Amino acid sequence: MRIRADDRSGRGGPGTNRRELLRRSALAGAVAGGVLVTASGCDLFDGGPDTPPAPDQLTGLLAGTWTLIAAYDSALTALPELGPLLGPLRETHRQHADAITAIMDPRPSAQAFGPSSLAPAAGDRKAVLTSLRTAEQNGSRQAAEVCLATTPARATLVGEIAVARATHLEVLVP
Repeated sequence: MRIRADDRSGRGGPGTNRRELLRRSALAGAVAGGVLVTASGCDLFDGGPDTPPAPDQLTGLLAGTWTLIAAYDSALTALPELGPLLGPLRETHRQHADAITAIMDPRPSAQAFGPSSLAPAAGDRKAVLTSLRTAEQNGSRQAAEVCLATTPARATLVGEIAVARATHLEVLVP
């Protein structure tokens, strides 16, 4: 038990009173905080230069999907009477693009693959449908390859996209 204010035989040991103990811990905390702030400013805790994240594995598939959408837009510009046939297929690709974008990490910006425009498709109905059929075959092949290479969590979506593209071939008979 302490009797006088200058008694230094308390819990802190001989020569240390409570006030001095608090003063020392506050000083130590301030010094440690200053060292931490200084060290973090000089890249001590940084692993090196910031590197941009690697592109997502689905980037190519998303680019191919937007290319298909542009091909459909081009075909519909050239032959608007094919709207009832091609419109639902184009809309399916738009939904696929949204679904792919939703699971990508990092997510691409809206402008990264945005709707591109191709020159209007040339030719008659048969030539336009043949061109779309070739684009769908390439897209289906690409989606199947990505499905085999991607993670199991993503394989379901990518597999469904591959199957949808394969079924589009049945509609695009010239």
